[in-house]
Amino acid sequence: MVKIIKLVAIPVICLMLCGSPVGAEESIPAESVLPESIKISVSDTMLVGETQKIKVSVLPTIASGYELEYLSSDETVLRAAIGSVIASAEGKADITVRVKGTDIFNTITISVVKTKDIAVTDIELYDDEIYIELYDEKKIFYDILPDNAANKHVKFTSMNTSVATVTDAGVVYGKRNGNAKIKVESADGNVVKYIYVTVSNYEDYYNSDESDIAVRSVSIYDGEYEVKKQIELMRTQTKQFTVQIYPESATDKQIRWKSQDESIAEVDENGVVKGVSEGTVKIFAIARDNGRQDIITIKVIPYVRYPDNIIITPPENAVFETGQTIKFTPSFKPEDTTERNVHWVVSGGCATIDSNGNVTVTDRGTFTVKAYSSDWKQSSVYEFQSGYSKDHFVSIGSAYNVRQNRAIILSFDSNVNINSAKNNIFAGTDENGNENLAEINIEVAGNKVIVMPVTAWKVGENYLFVKENLCDIYGNRLGKSIKYFMKVRGVDNEEA
Repeated sequence: MVKIIKLVAIPVICLMLCGSPVGAEESIPAESVLPESIKISVSDTMLVGETQKIKVSVLPTIASGYELEYLSSDETVLRAAIGSVIASAEGKADITVRVKGTDIFNTITISVVKTKDIAVTDIELYDDEIYIELYDEKKIFYDILPDNAANKHVKFTSMNTSVATVTDAGVVYGKRNGNAKIKVESADGNVVKYIYVTVSNYEDYYNSDESDIAVRSVSIYDGEYEVKKQIELMRTQTKQFTVQIYPESATDKQIRWKSQDESIAEVDENGVVKGVSEGTVKIFAIARDNGRQDIITIKVIPYVRYPDNIIITPPENAVFETGQTIKFTPSFKPEDTTERNVHWVVSGGCATIDSNGNVTVTDRGTFTVKAYSSDWKQSSVYEFQSGYSKDHFVSIGSAYNVRQNRAIILSFDSNVNINSAKNNIFAGTDENGNENLAEINIEVAGNKVIVMPVTAWKVGENYLFVKENLCDIYGNRLGKSIKYFMKVRGVDNEEA
C-alpha cells in the first residue's frame, strides 16, 4: 500500500509561573537632607558638534534624596542631557540645572562657534571683464574656495566711482562712460581679485554710418527653451546648447564658449558640453563683440546606461533534468551598459528560478525563462524541454504477466483528489517517464485510484508513475515521486 504521509502539528504549551520572593525584609530609608544651593561648571565656549560634561556641586555635601533637571533655553543651539550638554549649532543659549520641585537652580550662558576656522584660498570670478551700458546694472558672480570656508563674505570696492559704483551685494552700476576697476576682497583680506568694467552708451556701439550694431544680450538655449535651471548631464554624455543674440541684427554674433572647470565639464566652440567627472560647473557663452554673456549651471552625475539589448544563455552543456540547477547568464549591449541588474521570471510550472538566474528543474515539460532589464524595457526569452532524471522516481514494486487490458488499482490511506490524480499519474514504456507515454483513463473511488489503458498496455516493460504532488482531498501531498514496474504479456500468452 502506498501511503500519503500526513504531518500532524502537536501544540506544546509552555506554562511559565511567576512569583515574588517570600519573607523579604523591607528597608526603611534614612531621613533625607535637601539641597540648599547648587553650582555648575562647564566651559562658556563650545564648538559645533562638541559634547561637554556638566560638573554639578550641591551644598550641603550631605544632601540626598533629590533629583536634578537639565534645561536649555534654545535646543537648536544647545541640547541639555543628564550630566552633559551638546552643541548643535552656532549661537548662544543658557543651560540651567535645577533641583527638581524646588526654586534652587544655577544658570550659565554658553557660546557655540564653528568647529574650525577654514580660511578662504581663492575667489573664482565668473568673468574678469564686464561691459555695462550707461545707467545699467550688472551683478558680479563668483565662487569662494574651499566650499567649507568659515567666512565667505567678500568686500566690493570700486576704484573709480565716477564711472562705476558697486553695492555690498556686488551689483555694478554704470554712472558714465569710461573704465573702472572693481576690487573683490575676502573678509580676511588674504585674497584679492579685480574685475575690469567698461561703461558706454548703447549708441556708442554704432559707428558713424550706423553699419555696426552691438550685442545687447546673450541667452543660452537647450533646444527650443531658454535655460533657466540647472542642467544634469551624465559623465561622458554630451549635450548641444545654442544661443540667441539680441538684437538679431547685431553685426558680430561670434560667441566664445567657456567652462569654469574643464575637469568637470568641457565645452567646444559650438556649444557642445561634455561631462568629464562628477561635480557642478558653470558654462559661459560670451559675445566676442563686447563681452555680453549668459551663464548656465551643469551638474555632472554618474554615468548610467540601460541596455538596448539583452540575451540570456545557459551553460553550453547544460542538462535540463529534474534535480539539476542551471545558471543562466545575461549579456548586454552596448558593452558600456552600467545597469546590469536583471528581473528573472520562469513559467510553465516545471522549474523555479532565483534572483541570480539559477533555474532548478522540478518536473518534465516545456518551460520558459524570461529576463527583463532593470528598467523593464528590454527582455530575453529562452524556452526548453525538461525531462526526469533517471533517479527522479523511486521504484516501489513490480508485477509480471500483466494482461494488456487489465486495470491497475492503487490504494492509499486517505481519499484521493480526482483532479490531482489526473494531473500527477501517468504511464509509459520509458523507465524514466520521458517518452513513449501511454494513453490512460483514471478514476477515483475514495482512497483507490483505478488506472486503465485507453486501448491496451503495450507488450513488454511498462511503468506507472506517480508524482510527488499527488494530494488527498485534504491537500496532503504524497511527498515523493514513485514508479511501479509492470511486465505485460502478449495475446499468445493469454490463458485459454
